Amino acid sequence: MKRKLLVVVVVLLCITLTGCTNPLASLREFFNKKTAVEMEPAEEEEKETEDLSEVSAEQPDDTRATVLYYKDYDNLLVPVMRYIPKGDLGLAKAAIKAITYSPELMEDLKPTGLLPTLPQGTKINGAVIKDDGLAIIDFSQEFLNFDSAEGEALGVKALVYTLTEFPNIKSVQIRVDGKTIDEMPYGTKIGQALKRTEINLVKPEKLSDKLSKVMVYYQKKGKGNYSYFVPLTKLVSGYTNSAQAALDALLEGPNPDTGLVNPFPAGTKLLDVEVNDGVAYVNLSEEVLNVKSAAEERAIIKSVTLTLKEFSAIDKVRLFVDGQTIDGTDGIGSNEYLDVPVFVNFYE
Repeated sequence: MKRKLLVVVVVLLCITLTGCTNPLASLREFFNKKTAVEMEPAEEEEKETEDLSEVSAEQPDDTRATVLYYKDYDNLLVPVMRYIPKGDLGLAKAAIKAITYSPELMEDLKPTGLLPTLPQGTKINGAVIKDDGLAIIDFSQEFLNFDSAEGEALGVKALVYTLTEFPNIKSVQIRVDGKTIDEMPYGTKIGQALKRTEINLVKPEKLSDKLSKVMVYYQKKGKGNYSYFVPLTKLVSGYTNSAQAALDALLEGPNPDTGLVNPFPAGTKLLDVEVNDGVAYVNLSEEVLNVKSAAEERAIIKSVTLTLKEFSAIDKVRLFVDGQTIDGTDGIGSNEYLDVPVFVNFYE
């Protein structure tokens, strides 16, 4: 009944208001047009890959935020801030457990595309932290069960870097079933107390006695749902300005075989960098503005600020383009001071 009433109304409107000569043809056109609109498919929104450095969550009670070192499928160590329980296990032991392989941890890390760094079944027989900052960790025999020389070296380095994230730990002494051993099955030396040396070292083609280390950060899309930032240690020479050395090394870009992304548009150059009163003033060439998306611009800002984070004298960063600021932006060339990031990646 309602549909018949609608037809009559449409015919009358067509005759009286539009003066149409063929009301039935106009009626068919009206319903066909309406149907076409109703059948029009909704547009799908394009989704960006989520960035681990942008994920946030409220800290649960009785937890401590600390940085843990996992590896990706290309055997690059990746720092990730996570919340670990403060319980009876102790923070150092809880951190070690959080990088030790288990089916539950593998499932937990699956969305990130990252992997645990210590062998399955590894147990902590005991742990002592001395006043001088030496952490003595006694492991079970399973600690020796790495499946490759590279995995073994990465696992030891991940352990040292994870534990030295705690301010009261400066070095790590490894024992197995109460005994100090000089060398692991694949040759990794652990007879002496271990300290941080370098992470994800990029070896130059030619070695020199006058090389110094700088750490730079690049973004990577791994095998999971997230992208993340990876530190690389590069060797440089001929610089008196350490911040300039680091940023020049950053602009060189990574080896493409690593899967890391150089966020800078082609031709971007570092024109100058000065550090005064905790602020790094970075001047880039105009090519830096040739970014194709907001995500690329964020990656540039994060790479620069993370790289400068390695210098304790730097708390904030200002980015200039050919010595100028740019109105109406809160990104590259902004009048705002950019905070140095507190952490590299976050996952919870």
